[in-house]
Amino acid sequence: MATATRSATRRGQTTNGNKDTNRLNGWDVDAMTEAIEGVQEQPDTGRVTWRATVNWDGGFGLDVHTRSIEQAGQQLQRHFTLRGDHPPELLGENTGPTAIETVIAALGACMAGTYAAQATARGVKLDALELDVSANIDLNGFFGLKEIPSGLSNVHLDYRVQADASDEQLQEIMQAAKSLSPIFDTVTRPVNVEVALERG
Repeated sequence: MATATRSATRRGQTTNGNKDTNRLNGWDVDAMTEAIEGVQEQPDTGRVTWRATVNWDGGFGLDVHTRSIEQAGQQLQRHFTLRGDHPPELLGENTGPTAIETVIAALGACMAGTYAAQATARGVKLDALELDVSANIDLNGFFGLKEIPSGLSNVHLDYRVQADASDEQLQEIMQAAKSLSPIFDTVTRPVNVEVALERG
């Protein structure tokens, strides 16, 4: 990827006064190259821990608070709150998106962001990028009425891309996004999840 990024650096170079800045698709390509090379040289820096705390306040209502991200012993402070709820038709108060919507939003965001990153690494300028995500669940599983999975099924992603690139290049980038997106990887393979309970 670093070689492709150097290609992007050459194609995306602009001049700002006496200082050269290399930006493509909203990225500082030099910074991207340095990040990749840094992980290549010190693989341990590629291990990142993400955390969040969930505070429930009744029904399906809750707030998810992002916490610090840990990388190579450094704490990257995060202070965002994500509201969650259901619409009244699904037993909620409609104060925020459902967990299902949050999951498909995360999948779409990660796949779009990874697509843009891989396009940038290949020196491809994107003029527009849009992604629709859809998925199904069966409430018979959630309510325990049938012995069927309670999770998502029939997940579908539709890309719409405008770029000065061949169809083959755009397909190659999409395949790279599928291979490298952390959220796509998470939802398409078994992941070990440990659950613990204590009195608070």
